[in-house]
Amino acid sequence: GAEVAGVMAITKVAALAYLMFNLFTPPCFAALCAMNSEIGDRKWFWAGVGLQFATGFTVSFLTYQVGTWITTGAFGAGFLPGLIAQLAIVCVIIWLCLQGDKKTDTVVRK
Repeated sequence: GAEVAGVMAITKVAALAYLMFNLFTPPCFAALCAMNSEIGDRKWFWAGVGLQFATGFTVSFLTYQVGTWITTGAFGAGFLPGLIAQLAIVCVIIWLCLQGDKKTDTVVRK
């Protein structure tokens, strides 16, 4: 079976996935405020925050699922819903990139 760390029965793989999520998600409020003042545009600020959350979720999902598969021989809990969420994230990012290209083409051609 899986080794358990702590009283809450969180596996080592789940703890590692949590650490990976924290590593890639937005930092403290001071860093977010600096990011906001440097970017100067609310849309791009929220896009940056969203991309950081998407990256954190993706890395932690992959860490947990692959780690659980390696240690137990089966995928972890929430594999299918997590996979659907990952596909949704990819679709949104591709759609946003395509929308950005259309807007860039319009601005450049003027």
